[in-house]
Amino acid sequence: MMITDAENKCHQVISELTGIYTEAGCVDLDTTGSIVNKYSGTLIPLVKPKSYHVRVCGQDDTVYAGNEDQLEAWEDHYLSERMKMTVIGAIDDFPCEAFARQLVLLLCEDGNIYAYEDEVLHLVAESLKDLFENGMTFPGIESYNLGECFEEYTEEEYNELMECSEMKEMREAHEKFRESLGLELLECLEDLEKRQIKMEKEAEEHAEHPSNTSDTTAIKQPECLEIVSWQPVPIVSWSSLYQQYNPYLPMRHTLGHSIITWHVQGSETLYIKHILGGAAMEKKG
Repeated sequence: MMITDAENKCHQVISELTGIYTEAGCVDLDTTGSIVNKYSGTLIPLVKPKSYHVRVCGQDDTVYAGNEDQLEAWEDHYLSERMKMTVIGAIDDFPCEAFARQLVLLLCEDGNIYAYEDEVLHLVAESLKDLFENGMTFPGIESYNLGECFEEYTEEEYNELMECSEMKEMREAHEKFRESLGLELLECLEDLEKRQIKMEKEAEEHAEHPSNTSDTTAIKQPECLEIVSWQPVPIVSWSSLYQQYNPYLPMRHTLGHSIITWHVQGSETLYIKHILGGAAMEKKG
């Protein structure tokens, strides 16, 4: 009996796909993707259910073409542990509740075969060899509904989770971040305080020794043609900020409450006293 080209192609793709398994029963999904692309469109008849075929294809040749979020959902939102998957084919016009009556077949990194049907993931075969030799079990050997892997933990499970090494590392990293944030904030506020003291000192010196505007040899100061108003900002207690972001360090002194700047306009000196939350202007000759 002569073997047709189609039958020969089926044997080739089955041989290559079943040969990707390691001794541990796992698979290389990248290699699988290359084989699927090579034989895309090939129809492989199923032993069970009869009269149905697996159409070898990737996700781009299914009703979920271009939907990367869907692949992520298959990997993350159904099984108890995250598992990488890749689409290996589809069964078209299958009597089920799947979108467009198309069952999408997925190969999991642990070697299992799943079929997707409208927010339900069915375990339909335990390997590709099982799928091609014994057929597809549908509904699945086991079925997983969307989101059921996120059900609440029992108190014992929660306590065990919180004591694992990963959670301890996360807590330590969080404490270090809070401490570094508090130190950075403290440095910024101390720098602001130094600038404030310097500006107040310069303002006092200028008030004691005003420039002589009648001296024709003096350099004329640019006129302050416009004073831009400063929008009020909310007043936040430094002590509360300090305690919130850095509760481990001793309390430091708080900042002063005003900054004084000046502008020369003609023969008058304008003093602008910035008070936290607003600004006041005084004129002095």
